[in-house]
Amino acid sequence: MLLCLLALTLLSGRSAEAGPVDLWGFGAEQQGRAAGGVALADDPAGLFLNPAGLTRMAQPEMTVAYALQRTALRPLPDVHWDTNRDGRLTDDDTPLHLDPGSLRADALMVSLGRPVGKRFGVGVAFLLPVDRLLRIHTFEPSLPHYLQYEDGPHRYELSAGFGWEQLPGISVGGAVQMIAQGRFDVDTTLTAPVGLADDGDSGLGDLVGPLTLDLHELTLDLSPALVPVASIDWDVGALIPALDGLQVAATYRGSSGLPVDVNVDLQANFNIEEVGSIGPLVFSALAPIQLSLFDHYVPERWSFGLAWRGPHLRLFADAHRLGWDRMRLNVALVTGGGVYSELVALNDPEWLDGNPTAFRFSATWNLGGGVEWTTRDLPGGEAGFLRLTGRAGLAYAPTPLVSQGPDTALLDSDRVALGLGLGVEHGDPFDLVKGPIHWDVFGQVHRLAQGILPVEATDPPRPGAPVDGAPLPIGGTIWSLGLQWGVGF
Repeated sequence: MLLCLLALTLLSGRSAEAGPVDLWGFGAEQQGRAAGGVALADDPAGLFLNPAGLTRMAQPEMTVAYALQRTALRPLPDVHWDTNRDGRLTDDDTPLHLDPGSLRADALMVSLGRPVGKRFGVGVAFLLPVDRLLRIHTFEPSLPHYLQYEDGPHRYELSAGFGWEQLPGISVGGAVQMIAQGRFDVDTTLTAPVGLADDGDSGLGDLVGPLTLDLHELTLDLSPALVPVASIDWDVGALIPALDGLQVAATYRGSSGLPVDVNVDLQANFNIEEVGSIGPLVFSALAPIQLSLFDHYVPERWSFGLAWRGPHLRLFADAHRLGWDRMRLNVALVTGGGVYSELVALNDPEWLDGNPTAFRFSATWNLGGGVEWTTRDLPGGEAGFLRLTGRAGLAYAPTPLVSQGPDTALLDSDRVALGLGLGVEHGDPFDLVKGPIHWDVFGQVHRLAQGILPVEATDPPRPGAPVDGAPLPIGGTIWSLGLQWGVGF
């Protein structure tokens, strides 16, 4: 068990079930639209929503954005827990204080794309969290845990793809999003010399030691895993002039996550000193243990978008079906192991799961819509012209958590998101690039519906139950604020 805990400690961190792009969107335009605008994608920043929109690029483009992204969730009450670690839950245990607090997931977002000919476009976009590239965390299901938001989306996002206009107004696109999959191996030996009792020995601890822990090998392999994305985009007006400005799009993205297989190979050697005519004895025990971890689950997604593009006004509506019904929680599971020695051998013993869970998730439909407006070109002096753009979006995301058993305390609720953005576009006053140059400010605020999770009173109390006997509160705020610079060249 020592090495099990070591493996989990080395892999510990904070988790996030929904990726940062799913939660906030990528770049100024999506964040200002509350992560919406499937049918409005027209640059490399839209790769995560609709890679087919790359065909609408008129010239090479690059964007760089930085966003402050924080969560502020309702405080949790103190709960019952074996804090003194004596294996019992009694009045001697100090209540455990849990504070989801205000957690940061600030990120840098960069996109780059270019047209190839008149009917093809390619692009790449990536999001880098500034505090950590990737963290893996398993949680104790009996303790209150915000399923999607408590720790924020602490992981990178990377997508590369293309768009191709096959017929006038009809484009298809494809992309791959990259995540990692891991394997962690620990090979170690614990040596415990056992001596004879002396008159001054007061306990068993005086007979054993000093202990030697020899870590032979630690290996962590992270290999890439690719998630497919496919989309189709239809400019209806190109085929039906009477519907000029109408845009329809659909995108499919496969499910993803980060599985980690942990293999612990522990050898324990016990050396017993010479007793009378019996020479020194050496006993060894092998205890291989296999753990299965899974983190950063992102569900399969079908996205549908409808938009109308006018000279100075754009309207959009989106619907996303998320396959949360196949949800995998980031709870560590022991998948196998045994004990082998000269004294005892347990081959394929029965393992009891120390984290019993019973829950049900359902697929959800997230809905959103919004507006975007652009001014006419204004005199810009040396910059040539000046153009202002404002955007706003509203989105609704219901919770996928339908039910759970008495041994878990998963927290989640419906969420409403409001996004706002303002951009300035102008020519290059120094004639260094073809232009135009974009400057955008954007922000979002999400409100989690307030609610409670009742906890059944038991005697003795269940580990993780509130000390005051009240239900667990649910709710809070998530917000994002950022700046973006973009250029055509």
